[in-house]
Amino acid sequence: MTAEIDSTALMALPQTYGSYLTAGFFAVCTVAATILFHLLASHIFLSAKQKGPAGPLAFGILSLVLGLAGIAFGLTIETRSLAMLVGLASGFLLWLCFGEVGQEMGWVSMMSRSAVPMFLLFTAAWLGCILLDALPHAVLAAIGYPVCIWGINLTRVRIISKWGPSSLAATVLALATAAVAGGSLVLGVILRSPVSGIIGGIAFAMSTWSVLEMLWERGTAKRPWRRS
Repeated sequence: MTAEIDSTALMALPQTYGSYLTAGFFAVCTVAATILFHLLASHIFLSAKQKGPAGPLAFGILSLVLGLAGIAFGLTIETRSLAMLVGLASGFLLWLCFGEVGQEMGWVSMMSRSAVPMFLLFTAAWLGCILLDALPHAVLAAIGYPVCIWGINLTRVRIISKWGPSSLAATVLALATAAVAGGSLVLGVILRSPVSGIIGGIAFAMSTWSVLEMLWERGTAKRPWRRS
């Protein structure tokens, strides 16, 4: 009887470790893909910006159309995990339109008085839809991506603007963001599914990117080029 239990346990070990490795593989690939997509989108946007005011507008409209088309496609997918992945990709495109392009063109600002109330309102509505299961998974994922990135950027910009990049508040925020990045990646692997790995990879990539921006702000504030 003991031998049968031991052999069963040994046969289950490769499957268990295999699921961890699969989740980790998807997480690592997602981190690389997320950074690559942001760099590519930034390069395309800068190229469009050099062509005049119509370039960024066309870039934003194209991102919006593709994002809405992705959501519409996600609504037709019956598999929950695949619908969420399509929704996340659509959310990335929506953030390009309303977040990145909007800020670069001066249409929206993280420092406006309405920025925090609007963020809290959208976040509360999104969380309410999750709790009530009121929206399809593709739509929830598409909304969740820009809401999370919005929150990360809003917190970083306001804290650095108020207390400075070298302040204690900015240091604590950088440490907390780094902890979130590492925790998200570990949690994505522990849950042992490709979807959890992808979500953990996205959270890790964006949180790490935010930490790097805070470190860059800190280094720029010290103005090393003025040192003799």
